[in-house]
Amino acid sequence: MSSNLAKWAKGLTTTIIVLVSLYFFYKFREDFYLISTVSPAIFLALSLLVILSITLNGIKLNHITQSFNIKLRLKEWIGLAFISSCLNGFVYKSGSMLTSNYLKRKHGLPYTSFIGAMGADHLMMILINALVGLSASIYVLISLPEIFPLTGLFLVLLIAFSYFIRKPHAFSRKENYLLDALCRAAQTLNDILQNKHLFQKLFVNNIIVVLVMGLRLFIACKTIGLDFKLLHCYLFTTVSAFIRLIPILQSDIGSRELAVGFLSETLGSGFTQGVLATAVDRIIEMAWALMGVTIFKNLLFDARQDAKLDNV
Repeated sequence: MSSNLAKWAKGLTTTIIVLVSLYFFYKFREDFYLISTVSPAIFLALSLLVILSITLNGIKLNHITQSFNIKLRLKEWIGLAFISSCLNGFVYKSGSMLTSNYLKRKHGLPYTSFIGAMGADHLMMILINALVGLSASIYVLISLPEIFPLTGLFLVLLIAFSYFIRKPHAFSRKENYLLDALCRAAQTLNDILQNKHLFQKLFVNNIIVVLVMGLRLFIACKTIGLDFKLLHCYLFTTVSAFIRLIPILQSDIGSRELAVGFLSETLGSGFTQGVLATAVDRIIEMAWALMGVTIFKNLLFDARQDAKLDNV
């Protein structure tokens, strides 16, 4: 009963947020027309950054599978990255589930190994985003004391997750699925830390991903004539990364835009401007991800076909 109630709560919350976002998109739809007046150079720069961010996730997947002695072909790790980006943009974990299914069927990688590795990677991303967010907020705090709570939140998250990763067994609770999964991911991250070569590759890759995401939003602002500061964009993208940690949401459609909108209002840039900038970034990302899906659709069909054969 409680499980069904939780599903209903997630669905209802996500639906409400999406509807509220759609209302704002419709209300300020004329601002999106500014994209048609943007210079080709800016649009090209944004497109290249979007493609780069997706490709970096593919490179990360390749690094992880190589640690299990699996050598993916170029079209596999790039294709899976574009497909995952597209599916995860609609529903959390859907792209990751398809990727794990593909790797299991095609390369024999156990689900638990892939999930553990990706969980460890997510924890690493949390730490990097918390560190980048804390650094940016400290600098902004000098001129804008109003964001002190956000600075404190980044600091608490950084300390808490650092301690959690160092001592995951102290928090392990078999009866709590979410906490137990986090503990297993933390243990896997500890194992990755012992593999210095793999850790260095993932760490550098994730640092670049975080830096590209902030720069990507900065360029997205330019497409609709917004003049956001680069440091503010890094605050927006690091906060957006933590939206995915909210367990009651099934998708970050709308929630990411609203979160950036409220933070943008706090920083003095305006609620509407924050929502529009994030929406533009999402639209361009989804457009390129969908294009990638059409190119690498055979991987998607292969994964589905294998799943059907298993059920026969």
